[in-house]
Parts: sequence; structure tokens; C-alpha cells
Amino acid sequence: MSIVSEKKFLIEEELQTLQKIQSQTRALIAELGEIELIKLQLENRHETAKKFLDDLSISEQEFTQLVFEKYGKVNLNPDNGEITGSN
Repeated sequence: MSIVSEKKFLIEEELQTLQKIQSQTRALIAELGEIELIKLQLENRHETAKKFLDDLSISEQEFTQLVFEKYGKVNLNPDNGEITGSN
């Protein structure tokens, strides 16, 4: 003796709601993934900018030291190179 069970299905409106929720979930997952990727890219840019700032600070300190050694403590006009206030 076999028992035959009848298959049951959602009504069309319920199926559409379920499919809409699944579609929105996939879109949200993709969006969150994209946001995480952008965050990683921004972190890399931030680290690169910090390294550049460190290098620039060192260059500025070295240049300032060279100028002080050559000209003393002076003021420089960066637009035309004029030296003022020499000791």
C-alpha cells in the first residue's frame, strides 16, 4: 500500500514575494561586497598617502637643514627663491 502525497506550492503572490526577497538579498550582498572592496581600496590609498607624507616630511627636513647650513636661519620665498632675514 503506497501513500501518494500531493505536492503543495505557494500561490503566485507568495512566490513573487519570496523571489523578490531573494533578489533583494542578492543585491544587498553584492552591494556590501562592493562597499568592502571600496573600503580596502581607500585603506590602501590612505596608507600610500601616509607614506608619501612621511617621505615629504623627511625631504622637507633635509632641505631645511641644508638651507640653514648654507645660509643660516633665513626666510625663503618659495615662489622666486628670495632669501631674507639672513644672519
